[in-house]
Amino acid sequence: MSTLKAKKGERGWYVVQTASGHESKVKGHIEKRADTMETTDKIFQVVIPERTVVKVKGGKRTEKKEKEYPGYVLVDMVLDEMTWATVREAPGVLGFVGDKNRPTTLSEPEVRRILRKNALLDDPRLSEKREVDFNIGDTVKIQAGPFEDFIGEVAEINEERMTVKVNVIVFGRSTPTEVPIAHVEKV
Repeated sequence: MSTLKAKKGERGWYVVQTASGHESKVKGHIEKRADTMETTDKIFQVVIPERTVVKVKGGKRTEKKEKEYPGYVLVDMVLDEMTWATVREAPGVLGFVGDKNRPTTLSEPEVRRILRKNALLDDPRLSEKREVDFNIGDTVKIQAGPFEDFIGEVAEINEERMTVKVNVIVFGRSTPTEVPIAHVEKV
């Protein structure tokens, strides 16, 4: 008797739970099993949501990949007995995310948001998250743009938009200007 309770034949993005830190191995196992079990015509894509984290410390910029949702992998597939078994029985898979052992699909807006956020929809700027080593009130130097080489005081940090508002002196007056976090360096 099968434990599959989702709608058969429904294509969608499903969330698969894995052990944290094993997402890449699980992705490889699912893709390999899809090949060997000949379900590649129904398992279209396996994605590990990641983002680029840019750290700026001491004027040095470093980038690294970070898992957006540790312990989870997204699978775009048509759900049936064969694809369910292919994914469910892959080494490292703990199960599908859903209600009472019933895999559920992500909504279209949610999928678009995750894929766009993770630069899988062709805009790498949307996936970057930056960690800053300055605070409100710190003195910073703008590195690029129309206010390049201006020095000012940080008035506001918007981590959601990845911008910082800097008060610079223009014609003897304090002028707030908003610039990307990547264009600012602590003095």
